[in-house]
Amino acid sequence: MSIAASRTTAAFLFTGLTYFMTGSAVVADSQTSEASWQNDAETAAQCLRLPKEHRDFGGLDVGNIADWVGLEKWQFMTNTDYLALGVDESGATYLRQKLQPTYKGSVHVVGKGTLPSSQTYTLTQSFFLEPDFDWGGRHEGGKIGFGLGGGSTPTGGNLFQDGFSARLMWRGNKDGTARLAVYAYSSDRHQNLPYGDDYPLQDFQVPVGEWFTITMEVTSNSSTGAADGRVRVWANDILKLQRENIQWQAAGAQPVIDHLMFATFHGGNSAAWSPDQPVFARFGEVCWLANEYRPAVYDEKGVMIDAGSNLQQALLQE
Repeated sequence: MSIAASRTTAAFLFTGLTYFMTGSAVVADSQTSEASWQNDAETAAQCLRLPKEHRDFGGLDVGNIADWVGLEKWQFMTNTDYLALGVDESGATYLRQKLQPTYKGSVHVVGKGTLPSSQTYTLTQSFFLEPDFDWGGRHEGGKIGFGLGGGSTPTGGNLFQDGFSARLMWRGNKDGTARLAVYAYSSDRHQNLPYGDDYPLQDFQVPVGEWFTITMEVTSNSSTGAADGRVRVWANDILKLQRENIQWQAAGAQPVIDHLMFATFHGGNSAAWSPDQPVFARFGEVCWLANEYRPAVYDEKGVMIDAGSNLQQALLQE
């Protein structure tokens, strides 16, 4: 199934979730009142703009990634030799990653860029795990795709209180299947310190050999003293996670989302996370919006009756 076909399938799966847009404005200073976060007009969505060409592993560098992301500042991207470009039969483009086994999982491809500050961001992306994808060794876990963060964007066991990160992670079920979770570095995390908390998606098994779409919306807490943050996740436009009352950030400046992140690898800090052989993942239709998300609504015949948020409209124009 192509990326374009997966988008159509996701639209048919949508069952009428309706969330009204409240919006979020760019933060002016730490004295901004809660009321001033509200904004009737949506900002424009931005998307990863990949050229329509095939490019093999070893043909990409951090400059390519920075250009395609289009942010004012893309800070870094590691191990770009393990990234390639592809075009499917519909003409849709995708990043392809080779997950090469190492002594502590697989080669880490990670990156980060600076977003305009907003209390809420929505990020959508499509995934294709190629056939025979290996969830990893005994632990069967790994990070996948793009994520969001704020402030110091802690990862890797850092206990920074002046920032946060929300990335996606697969967790194997020890039976050849896997589930998906938001891997949250919030200030109030507690499950596996110093590492992140899992916020699992409900009733969603990660498919292999077909495209699927994940949309994640993160809202920071309104001040460092508040625990009113939120994360919501849709799989193929079906709401699968809603978690409230999160204290994403407990110190530093006004909490906001101001980073787009990428992390895809098995592991982990030992070979117990490593796959038996190289495996491949694809990423397409990556878009982000400084606003809350409302999916498009279709009737029983597949006719759109509500175009949804600007993020959804950006996807339809891809």
